Amino acid sequence: MNRRWINSLPLRVKLIMPIWLLLTLGIAVVGLAVTHIVSKNLDQSLLSRTEIMANGAASNLTAALAFEDRATGREQLAALSYDPDLMAARVTRVDGSEFVNLMRLPDDCFTMGAGIICSKTPFTKVSRSISLGTDVLGHIDLFMSRSAIVNERNRLILFLALGTVLLSLFSWMFAQLLHRIVSYPLASLHRSMSNMIRLGIHGHTIPIYHNDELGRLTDCFNDLVSSLEARDKQLNATFKQLEEKNSYINQVLDTMDQGVMVIAPGDLVTYYNPAAAAHLAQLGCDPNDLGQLLQILEPSSVMHQVSHAIDAHQPLTGLELHHRHTNRLFRVSTHPMATAKHSLLQFEDITQQHVAEQRRKMAEYIFDQSKDATLVLSRTLVIEAQNAACIRLFGQHRHWSELSVDQHLRFGRPEVKALLSNGSHQWQTHMLSALGTSLPCQISVRTLTNRQGKTEAFVVSIIDQSAAMEIKRLNHLANHDPLTGLANRVRAQKQLLRSHDMGWDVHVLFVDLDGFKMVNDQFGHRVGDELLKVVARRLLASVAQSDMVARLSGDEFLLIINNAAEIEPVAERVLHKLSQSIIIDGARPQISASIGIRHWRAGESGTFNAIIEQADKAMYAAKEAGKNRYAMAIEGSQESSVS
Repeated sequence: MNRRWINSLPLRVKLIMPIWLLLTLGIAVVGLAVTHIVSKNLDQSLLSRTEIMANGAASNLTAALAFEDRATGREQLAALSYDPDLMAARVTRVDGSEFVNLMRLPDDCFTMGAGIICSKTPFTKVSRSISLGTDVLGHIDLFMSRSAIVNERNRLILFLALGTVLLSLFSWMFAQLLHRIVSYPLASLHRSMSNMIRLGIHGHTIPIYHNDELGRLTDCFNDLVSSLEARDKQLNATFKQLEEKNSYINQVLDTMDQGVMVIAPGDLVTYYNPAAAAHLAQLGCDPNDLGQLLQILEPSSVMHQVSHAIDAHQPLTGLELHHRHTNRLFRVSTHPMATAKHSLLQFEDITQQHVAEQRRKMAEYIFDQSKDATLVLSRTLVIEAQNAACIRLFGQHRHWSELSVDQHLRFGRPEVKALLSNGSHQWQTHMLSALGTSLPCQISVRTLTNRQGKTEAFVVSIIDQSAAMEIKRLNHLANHDPLTGLANRVRAQKQLLRSHDMGWDVHVLFVDLDGFKMVNDQFGHRVGDELLKVVARRLLASVAQSDMVARLSGDEFLLIINNAAEIEPVAERVLHKLSQSIIIDGARPQISASIGIRHWRAGESGTFNAIIEQADKAMYAAKEAGKNRYAMAIEGSQESSVS
């Protein structure tokens, strides 16, 4: 029933509706696919750019965070402000406190705690750790606005909708035109065949399948086809070839991304493909008005060249023009045609290509300016690219095996398999520099995959840790006693003030050894130094890991005990451990300790020197009371309570 109903439809409906529906749906599907791909690529590009910025900033902020250099930290964050999509950047210490920040928040965004909340603006957050060797010093958070991506996607959707409507109207008019071209001649042919039948022309018949104009034409043609069969076959073959060729050319032109226009003498536009119509519609230009197109593109001198080439029927290629209002970039060329001095005008929107090229150059600049040595290896470990830092440190090489690395870094089959499985690998090693020196390095390897998920290359980052290790060594020397390895007075002061600022109750124990001078006089300073090392180990064993033991000078030590409910057990444990016998190279030095204790409560005012002085006075009170004991400093008084 449905087939009979379809067969009985007029030929006009059969021609117009399928063409209109197929063209409209095809345009909509292709446009949606392009919009999705472009949005996805923009999202991936923003994420990749943000990760590169975060990695570079994390590397550059190591020294600033290690030395609490806020000015340098602000300068490093200010260097990121070149990116227009950067909303905010925040650097925090490892304890969660903020170090520096850079805020360029839109009006609908505000900070809440460690995060950012926006009512309208979409954004992406990327975090990276800031490390010094194996120590994590802090974190950097980058907040990148996705407004440009959303706006671009909305523009694409709007252009898609407008283009779909316009092309739908164009396809409808094209179908109407096709109907006039096909149906009307067939009706005329039907009338002509009827006249031929009445004149006595007869032949064998062909079956009739449809009850429409073609069916009636076939009914009339049955009497004529027998005598004209051979000629009809030749004509049909010729028509088929022409139709296929014409269909092929139209399909090629209709599917081209480049805009194509055919210009007749007198600047008359005789043809333009769908891409040309779409581009010109986005620019607000009539495809049939060549003069309007020449007026809205700049520079004017180049447009004069294009107009002259069309008029002179000459070729012209490689010209770049931009739209004065939208700054969209186009590549334009003209090609003379052999028929009646027509010219073929081609123009291609290369705005995205130009933006991609600029981003590629920016990525190459960041890659080359990175302070860390970076290489790109192929799957066969051939070095495809290496930045200036790598060449400066290790020289120019062609293959990974040419670099001086440990044997387990040769990327054997197990290592490559593990790397392909995990996507990354990291280790510490020593490498031989171009100058022949051994450098402590941290090597990180990441895989680069294509859209199908197949690994195409490896990115190797080599961080020279010589400076970081030297900074760590100097920092250790500046904050530790060289003999015992304990914290020195400077570090003890920082720790005590930090604990008090955090609102902790702190007990300060000033420990002075009894009889240490006699040990030096009796056994010599070497035994005395070894004795101080033993004392340091026993003091460390007497307190919790979160507490601190420091050597102030000579035989004076300082213990910082945090949030202790009772301090007496700690003091008694220290006295007990220090009074135990000690044997050093056969000598048995005998010592004890006198301890002064000052309880510095949370919220209580005071200075480091004042607290130490009060604990020191309490220690002298313990010595005067007979040594090998402890005394508590009484708050608000110069006296001490001896136990």
